[in-house]
Amino acid sequence: MSSYNLPSPRRITASNLPLASHHASNEHAEPGVEVKVDSLTAEPLFDGSLRRAVVATSKQFPPSNDGHGNLPLDEVPGIGIVLPGGLNMYYIDIAPHTEGALHRTTSTDYLVVISGKLSLLTPKAETYHVKDGKATCGEPVETIVLPGDVVAQRGPMHALSNRSDEWVRVLAVVLSSSPNKVPVGDASHKELQDQWLA
Repeated sequence: MSSYNLPSPRRITASNLPLASHHASNEHAEPGVEVKVDSLTAEPLFDGSLRRAVVATSKQFPPSNDGHGNLPLDEVPGIGIVLPGGLNMYYIDIAPHTEGALHRTTSTDYLVVISGKLSLLTPKAETYHVKDGKATCGEPVETIVLPGDVVAQRGPMHALSNRSDEWVRVLAVVLSSSPNKVPVGDASHKELQDQWLA
């Protein structure tokens, strides 16, 4: 594996400062603004082929803009992708020649490629089956995602891979969503459960 060489991402947090009590009745008084600059640490995941730096989390949506100082982070359950009922924003760095696992989460995801060439892998546009953690969809469809491109994912099965010789950096904004459903025939729906495939 190529050595990790991406710079530490920065989070710049701008917040309203409290007003002094003697401004309480002044309708024209506006708060000062605090700007904090933090270098984030991209922590290794699994065997180090992935690294993640959390930018922001919120258990509620819409989030609150109250407060200033250090940005509080809510704990994200499981492997840290979806915060139920809320928002999770993080950088994910993917090592060269890393194949991701097909999976689906109950979320709407917005992925912005910052650097490198991301391979978004999805099943073909036809029905397939999953049994015992394995899919019958054959070789996934590869869509190349370049710096500046945005992927808007609405609950599909997918994998994020890096088939290049350089590290890939992606900014992910993951919003907890209502259950993933697809129409079946004319009158019913099938709810799609979270899945991680072998």
